[in-house]
Amino acid sequence: MRQAKYYVVFIIIIIISIFLRFCLLQNQSLWYDEGWSLALSDGRSVQENLFNIINREAGDKYQPLYYLVLFYWRSAFGDSEFAIRALSALLGVGSVITIFFTSLRIYGKNHALWSSMILAVSSFSVFYSQDARPYTLLIFIVSIQIYLFSYSINKNKSNKIVPQVLFGIFTAIGSFGSILTVIFSLSLSLSHIIVYRKFKEWLQWWIPPIVFSSPMIWFYLSSSAASDPTATTVTRSGLPIVQNIMFVIYGILVGTSYGTPLEQLRNDEKINVLLSYWPHFLIFIIAITVIFIALIKSLLRQRQRKRYQQADYLFIFLIITSFFLTFLFAVATKINWLPRHSFYLCIPVFILIPSAFLHNYQRYKKVDITSQVTKLATVALVIMNVYANFQYYSNPAYAKDDYRSAVRYLLEHRDKSAKSVLFFGQPRLLQYYGDSSTIDASEYILKTVKGKNIAEKVSTMTKNADTVFVIINREFYWKFKDVFKTEMSDLYKLEEEVDWPYMKIYRFTRKK
Repeated sequence: MRQAKYYVVFIIIIIISIFLRFCLLQNQSLWYDEGWSLALSDGRSVQENLFNIINREAGDKYQPLYYLVLFYWRSAFGDSEFAIRALSALLGVGSVITIFFTSLRIYGKNHALWSSMILAVSSFSVFYSQDARPYTLLIFIVSIQIYLFSYSINKNKSNKIVPQVLFGIFTAIGSFGSILTVIFSLSLSLSHIIVYRKFKEWLQWWIPPIVFSSPMIWFYLSSSAASDPTATTVTRSGLPIVQNIMFVIYGILVGTSYGTPLEQLRNDEKINVLLSYWPHFLIFIIAITVIFIALIKSLLRQRQRKRYQQADYLFIFLIITSFFLTFLFAVATKINWLPRHSFYLCIPVFILIPSAFLHNYQRYKKVDITSQVTKLATVALVIMNVYANFQYYSNPAYAKDDYRSAVRYLLEHRDKSAKSVLFFGQPRLLQYYGDSSTIDASEYILKTVKGKNIAEKVSTMTKNADTVFVIINREFYWKFKDVFKTEMSDLYKLEEEVDWPYMKIYRFTRKK
């Protein structure tokens, strides 16, 4: 009966994870990055897609696996918004199942239920489980890696050759999935030798991954990015690295829809906006501080169950080393370091959190106040994530780029004599939602016009159309956002400006 109780709770957790990841899956429009997922899986064959990925000098070049998997997925299940995102949703549920059995193997049933529940409701995990991007696939691969690696923690003397080989295979698959997964694997290797200090066993576990991953490691080291990390086209920002660090920690733990909407932080009133959410941040800080202090006390306390404590040390070193190596990667590449670039942290973090209150009790005490308070803080963390998920589903302030509404507006307001031009955005998504007439001028304006004589070039591209619709996605990133209206005013008059989340359309008419 006790066994049945645990597995009934586990089944409920799986049902919750399925509901959260598939709920309103197609509610929001595909956004800019998802447009690249479509574009890089549009080829007629795997070879064509792989050629397009490798020859794209951008971050996608270094995470090819997802686009090839998506190609087969689209071939089998179609191109609807639900179908395209269902791959990530399914993998998100798979990660919850995997983290349960990993924690069960290392710590036991109670710990496994807590870890899987935290991941099941994690706003960070839910968001990327509803996103046609590589991150949930990569999280799933990392969760499989840690599950297979858990056999090294087990003191059972049974043959471990099969787990070691499978661990090598999945580590190699992860290296094909992203260069960031290579950073995670390196961190796991370093943590393994630091904590367990068994060189022979370390070689047995890490020779297969090195051998199997060597083709991708060679590919990364021989690429142009190895000699000039800043040459690859990625999103960069001028934010101080400290802000990125704080955002990564916050984003992994409660997602980006718990507190201030990111769009509201892009104007001059961002400090006042942040202060208006002070209750959210205060609750977050208190809960995380309590969990952190309890974890430190747990790590410093000598326990009878040494295996638990060694596992805790492994995960804490894994979190620290992977975070530090990603920090070095962000500094070298000058990438805008976001929570998704540290996707692998969510697995060891959520495995480790229950250790703050489950394994540090004193046998001679009936009630351990520290453990009870820490458990309440963890419950608060779960509630914060549930709240963040609700905000993501229901609050337009947290919506993704709304290409769907922008195209609907164009189709309703653009007559046969009018033309539309994309200045900055993803042309593949305009086509996906039914607009095949818009002229893609984004690369032309960026490389050739360079912000000068825009009106004249637009007039030429549109064959002197009297009405021109200008489409701009994520205008805050566009380098010509402050000059293009002035440039357009040479020949055109601005008649209307409409906007949706991260999308703007300007309607210009030619001056007489």
